[in-house]
Amino acid sequence: MTDSETIIVGAGPAGLACAAALRTRGHSSLILEKAETLAASWHRHYDLLHLHTHRRHSGLPGRPMPRSFPKYPSRLQVIEYLENYARANETRITYGAAVTAIQRNGGWIVDSLAGRFEAMNVIVATGLSNVPVRPSWPGQERFAGKLLHSSEFRNAVDLGAKRVLVVGFGNSAGDIALECAEAGLYVGLSVRGPVNIVPLEILGLPTASIAIAQQFFPHRFVDFVNAPILRLRFRDAAKLGLELARKGPLTTIKEKGQTPLINVGTIERIRSGDIHVFGGISDSDERQVRFADGRRDVFDAIVMATGYRPALREILPDVRQRFGDAAGPPRGQLQPNGDGLYFCGFDVVSTGLLRQIGKEAKEIAASICGGAELNLPKPTSSAAANQGF
Repeated sequence: MTDSETIIVGAGPAGLACAAALRTRGHSSLILEKAETLAASWHRHYDLLHLHTHRRHSGLPGRPMPRSFPKYPSRLQVIEYLENYARANETRITYGAAVTAIQRNGGWIVDSLAGRFEAMNVIVATGLSNVPVRPSWPGQERFAGKLLHSSEFRNAVDLGAKRVLVVGFGNSAGDIALECAEAGLYVGLSVRGPVNIVPLEILGLPTASIAIAQQFFPHRFVDFVNAPILRLRFRDAAKLGLELARKGPLTTIKEKGQTPLINVGTIERIRSGDIHVFGGISDSDERQVRFADGRRDVFDAIVMATGYRPALREILPDVRQRFGDAAGPPRGQLQPNGDGLYFCGFDVVSTGLLRQIGKEAKEIAASICGGAELNLPKPTSSAAANQGF
């Protein structure tokens, strides 16, 4: 058994930020990472991924992103930044150390493929995007083309298809559909419900930067103020086959943990007819896909851009006791039970995930090093406590 002041699970941005924030306060930590590299999820993302937040608001504690980076850094630039960040903070990382169980024993016992560790505090920094969610539909097993999750998509060329259906309407779905359309493929987009869309920029200002300026106002008021601009930008949504959600983007984030599509060109490609919008999938057979709106079309590849779920059930034996049926800790709760088990990077926000991770890392470090109470649960009904994601 190896002792450490704090064990951090996951060497992504959240884990690296927590280790740096603790180091600033003179507190040691050890990161356990299941992959053989840090920022593993960034390595596996599709090639053309870019941040949708300005680099000024995307730096982690103590180290801003380089001025040489463009306004919206690329996937490879984010990886470069995180690697330099870890080196600058002399971060201790054990690779190939997939965690199998975290259990309370006075302090905490963390079992991993690299051995057993004991610590007074554990920070789970594996985040929301951990295990791919793969939907199923009637006849899916009969589909004769390629069937893959967005986590397996690299680029339009490697896809090796001429007619591709992208399932979903999140940012991954929008980016992948856009890339395939720009590569000259026939692209379908399967959208099964109401959606929220926001522009990447408004009057030259990044939408996430505007959200930061508006963050202290009530979310329904912010949606009310922004609604006329969004209606003007996307007033033809119904003609494009899209149903706009009745609740605004920020309200949907707050209540459901669902982010809007940040439009980087997808809507323009739908308007031009390069991307065809369909309803949800009804069934498939061979290369033909039928949709809930009664239409059908032929595809030789389907990319399921249907998101991820946290991997907490795999590492916390008492996860149901802690969170009930929720997929993760209650929103905004960094230490839900006040027992030294922290969670970083599990909250969905409109102001940018990396920025939020930095704030959470500092709060967690302050709690661990100063003993301050942090985000203890408030008296509430079990239903409200388990809204989760």
